[in-house]
Amino acid sequence: MQGLLEAIAISKRFGATVALDAVDFSARPGEIHALLGENGAGKTTLMNVIAGHLRPDRGAIRLDGAALKTGSAQAALHAGIATVHQSPMLFERLSVVENLALGGFGTTRLALREVAQQSAAMAARLGFTLRLDQQTLDAVSIAERMRLEILRALSFGPRVLILDEPTGLLAPAELSGFLDLLRALRDRGRSVILITHKLAEAMAVADRITMLRAGRVVAQTTPSQTSAEELAALMVGGALPAAARGDTRDGRGDEVLRLAEVGLEVGGRTVLEGISLRLRAGEILAVAGVDGNGQHELTEILAAVRHPSRGHLLIEGRPADAAQMRRIAVIPQSRDHEGLILDLELWENLLLAPSLRRRLRWAGMQRRAAAMALCRQVIERFAILAAGPRQKAAALSGGHRQRLMVARALESRPAVLVAYDLTRGLDVRAAADVARMVREFAAQGGAVLLMSTDLDEIFELGDRMAIISRGRLLEVAPHDRSAERVGLLMAGAVG
Repeated sequence: MQGLLEAIAISKRFGATVALDAVDFSARPGEIHALLGENGAGKTTLMNVIAGHLRPDRGAIRLDGAALKTGSAQAALHAGIATVHQSPMLFERLSVVENLALGGFGTTRLALREVAQQSAAMAARLGFTLRLDQQTLDAVSIAERMRLEILRALSFGPRVLILDEPTGLLAPAELSGFLDLLRALRDRGRSVILITHKLAEAMAVADRITMLRAGRVVAQTTPSQTSAEELAALMVGGALPAAARGDTRDGRGDEVLRLAEVGLEVGGRTVLEGISLRLRAGEILAVAGVDGNGQHELTEILAAVRHPSRGHLLIEGRPADAAQMRRIAVIPQSRDHEGLILDLELWENLLLAPSLRRRLRWAGMQRRAAAMALCRQVIERFAILAAGPRQKAAALSGGHRQRLMVARALESRPAVLVAYDLTRGLDVRAAADVARMVREFAAQGGAVLLMSTDLDEIFELGDRMAIISRGRLLEVAPHDRSAERVGLLMAGAVG
């Protein structure tokens, strides 16, 4: 078949870990093929083999019946295979337009004005917000970076487009348009490979579905032949335990965190304006918002990375000095750039938490044996798929990197847990596990400030709900807690 992509008997091993075991996969022209599986099932490894970023131990990649050179990203791109990675692969020291210019925009002569015009036009067609006024990527949010990756991949006019968790950071208003884009690419004869944990999205747009588990294909089906519930069971190898919401807490514990009229100026621009909130022991305050409305900067203030321009913080009734700030544990949005140091081993990444460093120190020295013993306990307790404490964080899948960050935060025994996009990139079982851990933390008297772009996460976990929009915080009354109303508030369409 003209335009048929085939991965034939692909096997890949990393040390003792079998990532792929004789996997067969195909993508036909004019179809959307969803690739599903748990964290660590081998989805991203298979994508990287197809895209030429990894060389398989065995097997072949064919396009139009002809073998493609494996282990060559240039050969794959030249053949018409473009990839959008889960973690944006952009150049930090280049501007937004310069990053886009590395795609297929413009002519053979590098003309940044032409690149800007073409990329802005494509962004408008997709319904994406695109800011071209940034000098470098420093001020560009994670969601904006993902949009840049999607634009850059589409600029090549690929025959095969591989998307690894592309919708995790899109705003609700952008999601419908993005799924329409995938359908339009399919209708133009392109092959779209969609890697996702969001089963509803796969059911909505996929023509075929392949399920991986532990590096093997365990099912190939279509939306008409299955259901989201059956897919979830296939993903984890059995029925999922019923999700227990738990008793709704009413926040009658002592006040643990207070922000009073907190404002922040960055480069002469107001990023946060008069943020006030109170958080009590035993409650989860869920803050919804389109990425780029001040959540990142608010997270940095609570992580003691930034100081507010005005206003103040109180922790357990006392001014937030350095000692008090250690009572806050933060799970940042970007696990690869802010949460973990990928070249460090897992036990070393645990010690990035100041409270754990203090706990595991004796006579001014870090107790390495104790740190590695704690890491082994964390790996087992939080079901992190890892060979042991000496494994580097880079060898973990995205979902297990997220588990490691959650584990580190909870092991810090904080008074306040701040999490930004807590379950992004997690499969259904992992997301349920993490949600349960956070609920248990709150049930034991912890206070949780959850910021998320995912409305499902907001509605599932929040005892109270607020919206952050254009640097302002608005608490949502119980009678306003509908997906439609919250979506409009996130977009700033209503007051």
